[in-house]
Amino acid sequence: MNRRDYLSIMSELSASEGVFTTAQALRLGIPRNVLAKAREAGKLVRIAHGAYRMAGTPASQLDELTAAWKLADPAKMTHERVPVDAWDGIAVAGNTAASILGIGDFYLSPYRILAPRRINSRNVETRFGVRDITRNEVSFASGIPVTSIERTLVDLVLDGEDPSLVEDALSDAREKGLDEERLIRLAADAGASAQAKRKMARIFGEGT
Repeated sequence: MNRRDYLSIMSELSASEGVFTTAQALRLGIPRNVLAKAREAGKLVRIAHGAYRMAGTPASQLDELTAAWKLADPAKMTHERVPVDAWDGIAVAGNTAASILGIGDFYLSPYRILAPRRINSRNVETRFGVRDITRNEVSFASGIPVTSIERTLVDLVLDGEDPSLVEDALSDAREKGLDEERLIRLAADAGASAQAKRKMARIFGEGT
C-alpha cells in the first residue's frame, strides 16, 4: 500500500470518526510508523497519546474529551460501542456532562467519565469512575455519549460536588425542561450512601 492509499484510508476514518485512535487505524491496516510520518508531515494533529485528527479538520473544544472517551476502548469504532444492543456503558458524566449541558457553573475538565468497570488512564486530565449507566440515560454531543440532565444531577451528588453548585445546576436544568419524576426515580435507584441520600433529598426534594 502506498502513501496515497494510507492517506485515503485515514481521510475515510477521519470522516467517520472525527478524532480517531492508533488502534482504529491499525485495524484498517495503517502502521504506526505511517501515522508518525503523517504527523511529522503536518497531515495529522495529535490530540492525545494514541489519538489524532486530520490536520484539515476544524478543531473542537471537545477533541481531548473525545479522545479520552475513545481511548477507553481504543480498537472499537464508535458505531460498535453505542447501539442499544452493544452499549458498553462508558459515558461522559458529572462536572463534564454538566458543562456540556450548560447547567450550573462547572468546568469541562478534568474530564469525568464513568464506566461499568475500572479503567486505568495515563491522562491526568481524565477521572474515570466505576458506575453503571444505561443506554437510555445518555444523549450525544459531538458523537460521544453524555449523561442526561437528570442522571448528571444525580452523579454530581454522588461525586461529592458542592451542594450549592448542584442547586444552581438544578435551577438551570428546570429552565431547560427537567423531568422531575425521572430525576426522583434515578436518585432513588442510585444505590447512594446514607449521606448522599440525605443530600439528594435536601437538594432534589423529599421524594428522593
